[in-house]
Amino acid sequence: MRKLLGSLILLLLVFTGCASQPVPVTSDVPSWILNPNQDGKNGAVGSAMRTYDQKTSTQRKLAISRALDELSLQNGVKVQMNLTKQESYKNGRGNTQMDVDASYQTNSTVTAHIEGVYQDKLSGELFIWMVMD
Repeated sequence: MRKLLGSLILLLLVFTGCASQPVPVTSDVPSWILNPNQDGKNGAVGSAMRTYDQKTSTQRKLAISRALDELSLQNGVKVQMNLTKQESYKNGRGNTQMDVDASYQTNSTVTAHIEGVYQDKLSGELFIWMVMD
């Protein structure tokens, strides 16, 4: 009797598992992340993970800088960017400092505006879509 009841419960579990339909996964990731030049717009996407100081403003500045660099490269502007990170440890305490220096060489001006912002909920990565004016 016990084996029959156990087999019946196992059989019910198998059939209910097979009968259920998988829930379709919908993505809330904007299409401009992989296609920044959509709708006739000349654009670029810059992204940044959380920065060393854990400030959203620093993460946003880095993503904007990367998007502008990409737009500049698309328009024939020569970009040189230097990133210096210094870490020091003294008496068990750590200190981190980051300096960003960028220089541009161009005969024309690149102007752009932010068209979209998206932050991945899982990783915290920030994406900024910039479009040429």
